[in-house]
Parts: sequence; C-alpha cells; structure tokens
Amino acid sequence: MTVIADGLPSPHLQRKIHEVQLFLAQNLAYDVDLNTIAAQAALSPYYFTRQFTAMVGMPPYRYLISLRIQRSAQLLRESDLTVTQILHRVGFHSPSHFTTTFRRHMGMSPTDYRRRYDFEHNANRFSRAVDPLVHQPDPRLTR
Repeated sequence: MTVIADGLPSPHLQRKIHEVQLFLAQNLAYDVDLNTIAAQAALSPYYFTRQFTAMVGMPPYRYLISLRIQRSAQLLRESDLTVTQILHRVGFHSPSHFTTTFRRHMGMSPTDYRRRYDFEHNANRFSRAVDPLVHQPDPRLTR
C-alpha cells in the first residue's frame, strides 16, 4: 500500500477513489457491485475496499446507500414525485427496503420526512393579517 506521511493513500489512489465517488453519485439508479466499482478504479475489490474505507470512513456500499438516501431526501423536499418514483430513481427496488433504510438514516419514514419538511417550509406562509384567522377561526364557521 502506498501511504503518504499523513496516513492517507497516495495522491494517485486518492484521485482514483474520488473518481469512484463521482461514478457512484452519477449512477445512483443502477445496480453497482463491488467488482464493477473496483474495476472503475483499476484495483482488486479487496484492496479497493480497504483503501476506500480508510479514505472515506465507510465501505463503498454504505457510501452508496448514504448517497441514495441523501438524494431521495432532496427529491422528497424539492419534487412532487411519489415515494415509489423516488425509490426507483435512486436505485432501490423494494419499497419496504427503501423505507427501512431511509428510516434508519433519517429517523423517520420518507412520507413523514416529506410531511415534516412541507409543514416546516410552509409554517410562516400566512401574512400577519390572515394569521389570526387561521389560528382563531370564526366560531360561526366551525359549527
């Protein structure tokens, strides 16, 4: 293993790992196995996994899952796509696996995440003149 003074892999190996990170980010929707990823870096799967983990702080598959969850959270916030459409766009095939993984990473289900974001994003959407009406509706209308 080529290691430079500060404990990181050589600049050449760092560049290869960075290229793999870009490759993974650009191919979230596709099934990518360890052999494909290692071939992208022109390294053996075992050596690549060790070096990637040392540099990035997590194994390649876990890194890919975290990218998928980050992208799905972004799509939940910024698009009107359904959860099913989003899970397919970020490379999951099973709604239950996606929901379980999303909940593990984000602390809530994808649907709850979207609801919470929408609520927080729209919490102050009313003007001061309308706000009292929203919080204290006319009692004649609530009968």
